[in-house]
Amino acid sequence: MAEEVFISYGSPDRDRIQDLVSRLRQAGVTVWIDEAGIEGAAMWSEEIVGAINHCKVLILAISPNSTKSKNVVRELALASEEEKTILPVFIAPTDIPESMKYQLAGIQRVDYFAGNEEEAIGSVLRALSRLGISAEESDTNQALGQAPPAPSQAKAKPPTLAIAAVAVIALLAAVFLFKPSNEPPTNKPSAPTTTEPSTTTQTPAKPLDKNRIVVLPFKNIGTAGENDYIVVGIVNDLNTMLTNVDGLTVIGSISAKTFKDTEKSPTEIGQELNTGTLIQGSIQKAGPQLKINVQVIDTISGEINWAKNFEGTDTDLFTLQSQIVKSVGENLDGIVIDEAKLNELKKSGTSNPKAYELVQRARVLLDGSSKVSAKKAIDLLGQAIQIDPNYADAHAVLGIAHSDSTGLSIAYPKEAFHNAKLAYEKCLEIDPNHPHALAGLGELAMLFDWNINKARQLLDQAAQRNPNDPNVIISHCIYYMVVGDSKRMAAMALAGIENDPKSALLHQLYFKASYDQGDMTNAEKHNLVALSLKPTFQWAIHERSVILLDSNKYEEAEKLLLRGIEDDPDNPVTVMSLGVVYYKWGKKEKAYERLSDLLHRSHYEYIKADIIARFYSAIGKHDKAIDWIGKMKERKEMAFMAMHRHPWFSEVYELEECKALYKEAGLYETLFQYRIPK
Repeated sequence: MAEEVFISYGSPDRDRIQDLVSRLRQAGVTVWIDEAGIEGAAMWSEEIVGAINHCKVLILAISPNSTKSKNVVRELALASEEEKTILPVFIAPTDIPESMKYQLAGIQRVDYFAGNEEEAIGSVLRALSRLGISAEESDTNQALGQAPPAPSQAKAKPPTLAIAAVAVIALLAAVFLFKPSNEPPTNKPSAPTTTEPSTTTQTPAKPLDKNRIVVLPFKNIGTAGENDYIVVGIVNDLNTMLTNVDGLTVIGSISAKTFKDTEKSPTEIGQELNTGTLIQGSIQKAGPQLKINVQVIDTISGEINWAKNFEGTDTDLFTLQSQIVKSVGENLDGIVIDEAKLNELKKSGTSNPKAYELVQRARVLLDGSSKVSAKKAIDLLGQAIQIDPNYADAHAVLGIAHSDSTGLSIAYPKEAFHNAKLAYEKCLEIDPNHPHALAGLGELAMLFDWNINKARQLLDQAAQRNPNDPNVIISHCIYYMVVGDSKRMAAMALAGIENDPKSALLHQLYFKASYDQGDMTNAEKHNLVALSLKPTFQWAIHERSVILLDSNKYEEAEKLLLRGIEDDPDNPVTVMSLGVVYYKWGKKEKAYERLSDLLHRSHYEYIKADIIARFYSAIGKHDKAIDWIGKMKERKEMAFMAMHRHPWFSEVYELEECKALYKEAGLYETLFQYRIPK
C-alpha cells in the first residue's frame, strides 16, 4: 500500500526529520522518506518519483538546508505538477527562496521548531487531518488553495459528510477559476496561526446576521510581488463601497486582513467576527485587463451562495467594483442598492492605474507608523497627485500623512497642519462630502485652530456621509478625548470595535476612555489587546509602562520599553517613558541620561514639547514642565488640547501658572470641565 505522506528534506536535517517521522508513525500516519537523505542518493531515483506520485500529501521540511537543495526543489516541482497537496513544515526559521515561492504561494505553513516538538506535532497532525489524513477521524475541511486529496476507499461517507465534501469541492473549484490548467495558484503564505483547536465538546452556533459581512483579502493570481498593491486597493475600495450600502454592516478591513491565507473555515471566521456572510475571491491582472472572481459564502452552513466572474480594465475599476457591490446586494435579503449614493463615490477615485497603485503603496507605508515609512508615503502621494491632480482620495490620504507627521516628530505642527489643511481642502473641492477630508478638517479645527464647535460640525458632516467609516469613528473618539467626555468616547470606541474587533487603535482608544473613568480592569485588558494586535504600537507601549509604574513593576516596564526602542530607536516617546521608569525605580543617573539625550536632540530635530513636559512633570520638576507646556501652546501642538488628562500631569495641571496658559488660549472652561480630581 502506498504511503499517505511523502517527506522531502535536506540530509543535514536527518535527525530532526527522523523525530518527526517517528511521531507521525506513532499517530498512525504512513510515511515515506528516503532513509539515506536525498543528498546521499546517487541520483534522483524512480523510487522517489513513484512515491511522490502515489502519496496524498507532500510534507516539505523547510530549513536553510532544504532550501539550498536542488533535489528538494525538484521534488516540490514534481508534487506541484502532479497537483499533490503540499504542507510546508518549518523545522527552523527560514526565508523562502525564489525557487520555491511559486509553488508555496498561498499555502498555510506549520512550525515544528526544535524544543517545541510536543506541542508542534499536534499542529502538524491537525493540518494533516484537514487534508484528509488522520489516525482517528478524517476532517472534511480542506485547506483553501490546494487540491483535495484522493477519496479514501476504506469506507463510504455517510450522506451528511458527502454533502459537506461536495460543498468543499465546489468552494475549491471556485478558487481555481483563474488557475491555468498547467500552473499552480500563486498566493503568499501567511504567518503561522497560534489559534488553539476547538474542544471535542460542540457548542451550538449563535445566530448570525447574513447582512453583517466581511470581505477577506483577495488572492493575487499572477507573478509573485506584482500587482499586490492594486489587489489590496481594490479590496479596500470594495469594503468602503459596501459600508455605504444601507442595511449592511461591514467588518473593518483591519480585522478582515488578519484572516489572509487563513486555515480557518468560513464558519469559524463567522463565529469569531459575528458575521453571517463572507466574501472572498481572486484577482488576475494581465496588462490592463482584470478578471475578478468573487464568492459569497454563508458562514452558517459554509456553503457558497453564489460565485461570479467580473472582467474589465484597470482604467475603470469603479465600474467593476460597482458591479460586485450590486451583485452582493441582489443576493442578500432586504438590501436595495442606492445607485445615486454609489455613483457619488466615484468622485473620490481615479482612472489612472499608476496613480492608483502609488496611493495604495502609500497607504501600506502609513500603516507602519514610522518616520521613514511616513516620509516615503508623502513622496509617493505627491507623485500620484502629479499624475492625476483630481484624485480626491490621494489628497485625502496626503492630508492624513501630513497631519500624522507631527505626531511622528517629522514636522512642526504649524507646517504639518498647514499642509494637511491644504490637502483636505483640495480633496473637498473635488468631492465635497469626502468623509476622510471632513473628519481630518474636524481634527485640525479642534487640535490646531482650537475651535471645538467647528470641529463638531465637520465631524457630524463626515458621519452623515458614512457613520461606519473607521476614520470617522476614530476622529469622534479624539474629539471626546479632548473635551474630556470619556463616557461617550468609550461608547464610540466600542462601536468601532464591534465592527473592527482587531483594530489596535480602537482598543487603545477604549483603554484611554476606561483609564480616564478609573475602570482599570477594562483599561488594562484593552491595552494588552492593542499590544497583542500590534506589538510595535508605541502609544500602547507607553501607556502600558504607565500601568506598570502604577504597580511598581519597574523591571517589566524596562523590558517592554527596551523592546520598543529596538523596534523604533528614534521614537522619543519610548525614550522618555524609559527615563521616567528609571527615575521612579531610583536609577536617577540613567533617567537623566535619557532626559539629556532628548534635550540635546531637541536642538536639531523636532521633539514634541509634550514629551519633555511629561518627563519633567513625572520627575517633579514642575517649573520646567510648565515652561514646556508653554511651548506646546506656542507651537500649537495637538498635545496642548489632548494631553491635559495624562496622569503624569495631574499635579502640574492644578497649578495656577498652568491654568493661566489655558485661560489665555480661551480653552480653560472647555477642557477642564471634566478634569480628573487629584
